[in-house]
Amino acid sequence: MTFIFFTLLGYLFYLIFTAGSGDLLLWSLEELIVGGVVSVILSALFMKVVPRKVYVQVLNPVKWVMMIIYIFGPFLYSLALSNIEVVYCVITGKFKPSLVRTETGLKSQTGTFIFANSITLTPGTFVIDIEEGTNALYVHNLRWKKKRGEKATPQDVSGPLYFWIKRIFG
Repeated sequence: MTFIFFTLLGYLFYLIFTAGSGDLLLWSLEELIVGGVVSVILSALFMKVVPRKVYVQVLNPVKWVMMIIYIFGPFLYSLALSNIEVVYCVITGKFKPSLVRTETGLKSQTGTFIFANSITLTPGTFVIDIEEGTNALYVHNLRWKKKRGEKATPQDVSGPLYFWIKRIFG
């Protein structure tokens, strides 16, 4: 049932993004076929890669609305700031790379999964590993602002993103 749901959801997004590009209604016959095939393949991959608890929580419509607000608000803001910071590092040559471990305190695998991916998508940071059980993250930073040996908080590695993920997924 979940496979069918994600296949249909993927196909719906495909149709939305390609609307108006064909002769048959809003799409061409080839596009409709390719969209179906791509949706089936991506759903199969999605089901194998993403933990079950993650995609069960993603089906909650309240979390969808909150995630849309998160993506178009704090995440885009952090993305813009990170890009500026990386450009600054490249121009000035002021790098201070480090690998830090941060305890997230998140109980939800979904929250940890989305938090880790949000960190990775912002320039200058990359999540290397997630500890199972504790949901602690190992994050590579391009420019670390704390002294060596100081404990890293989730806000240190992600700015305001942690606050929002904690609110959405607890």
